[in-house]
Amino acid sequence: MRHETKLVITLWGGMLGSMLLIGLIFQLPRLTQLPSSLTTGVEELFFLAIALILNRDWLRQTLKFGVSATWRRQIRPVIPTLIVAALIGLYTLATAQQLTNTLTLLFVAILISLFEETFFRGMLFQACQSTLGVVKAAIFTSILFSLTHLINLGHQTLGLTLLQLGFTFVLGLLLCLITAQTTSLLWPLLIHAVNDFFSMMAPPINLPGITTTSFQIIEIAVIILLILPILRQNRNDHRQLIDP
Repeated sequence: MRHETKLVITLWGGMLGSMLLIGLIFQLPRLTQLPSSLTTGVEELFFLAIALILNRDWLRQTLKFGVSATWRRQIRPVIPTLIVAALIGLYTLATAQQLTNTLTLLFVAILISLFEETFFRGMLFQACQSTLGVVKAAIFTSILFSLTHLINLGHQTLGLTLLQLGFTFVLGLLLCLITAQTTSLLWPLLIHAVNDFFSMMAPPINLPGITTTSFQIIEIAVIILLILPILRQNRNDHRQLIDP
């Protein structure tokens, strides 16, 4: 096993332990009386701070949230994903009931996405990319991203958690490939935030015969379809580097 891979696994384990510890602290009686959106937001800020410290002291990855001069060309294979994300975001806003609650959950969704994109795509994926290549690094770090959601077994059923593991794995693949394609964390952050906002708002899905389980399976299938044009572009770019 390469040194970078071992280091990534070690840092992931350290972050997972930190997340569990901070989660336990916020289960103290006095803290459980606080609004859940507030505690979740504060937790995510702690996670982000820990991630930035780990990056400063160990991985030293460049965390780029801006866009390059060639972003219009880079973003072409990502356009279908951005369109889907925009439609989901607009539908979520259109079905929202309370403005204050909506803005609060949107802010929390951005904080969650900021931490997870910084740690999983900005740090772990980029650290593995130079040695494993884009696809293998995406698969490896998406497995870690997916397994992290086992934490949710504390408040949801095994069946829902297993579905979430599958969903977060393919979502992780998509976000890794977008990071590699655009050389920026901005687009993965926006897409991830829309997904989390949709999940937290839980807008009504009035489709006959569609259950929570079947809807999540449909989501997984849609993400796989969105991965294909980005993966094709990645392979074309790789061939051009080999055969200029």
